[in-house]
Amino acid sequence: MTLMNKRIVAIDDTDSILTFLRISLEALGAKFQGAATAAGGMALCESDTPDLVVLDLGLPDKEGFSILQRLKRLNSEKNLPVIVLTVRNEPESINMAKELGAYAYLTKPFIMDDLIDIIHEALHIKQTKHLSLVKSEEAAS
Repeated sequence: MTLMNKRIVAIDDTDSILTFLRISLEALGAKFQGAATAAGGMALCESDTPDLVVLDLGLPDKEGFSILQRLKRLNSEKNLPVIVLTVRNEPESINMAKELGAYAYLTKPFIMDDLIDIIHEALHIKQTKHLSLVKSEEAAS
């Protein structure tokens, strides 16, 4: 379990995304908490600082960029990694997220393995590679 006891908070208003993140990250040992609103997500982050936040930009109660700013101020000494996970793929949003201190920017739909790789990198955790049960063409001959 490569994310053992790492506290990860996801702020996303799509239930299926929160469920997918919960299942995937808890399977790796993370302590996952999700919120469907900016207010709920900030409450989770302010009560007990997470190790990492996954943040959607399109939230029903507040713009994600303002949450990103608050998260970066909240834990400025720790440099809390925030991964933006959004449907927005225009250069202006990507640049704004970088300027505000996002660790990474991933667009939906996304590949969970890519997100997990970014999380490991952000938390400075070396991943253990799983062996493949499928033989390559070269190995088979």
